[in-house]
Amino acid sequence: IPRGRDSAHRSLHSCKPDQRGAAAIGACQRSRPVPYEVRWELHGVYSRYYGNVTGDDMRRHIEEVCKDERFDRHRYNILDFSDATDFSPTERELLINSGVLIAAAFTNHQVLIAAVVTRPNIREALERFHALGVSPYVAKIFSTVAEARKWIQESGFTARHYSVA
Repeated sequence: IPRGRDSAHRSLHSCKPDQRGAAAIGACQRSRPVPYEVRWELHGVYSRYYGNVTGDDMRRHIEEVCKDERFDRHRYNILDFSDATDFSPTERELLINSGVLIAAAFTNHQVLIAAVVTRPNIREALERFHALGVSPYVAKIFSTVAEARKWIQESGFTARHYSVA
């Protein structure tokens, strides 16, 4: 997965290659705004999903995080679906997302994924994803962000360090 330094460049999905220069960033827009926000933290990423989330939205999110140069050193992803109203990925989208995660694991295989879910339909979709059995990462579903953070802290993952060749 290629790395990029400028988050504005990474998040542009409908730009032609010659439009990616700094002067043209405003001219490039996503075809549809994605329903998530990403916040990098010291050892990981907190992402808040809201509204109707598709499998393609999740793929874009995974790619955005994995393309960032900080991905090599990060230890957790908190996926907060508390404000999401729906997540109904197709089986094909789930498999594609698994493939993106498998590719990312070649760069960083030491990541915990903590999903925060309050709606049964979203929990069911995430359980279908994990039931595929192909995700390279340890993942768990929680009811609150505080529970997710406690699990991450107790795991010791944020204290692990290793060099990337």
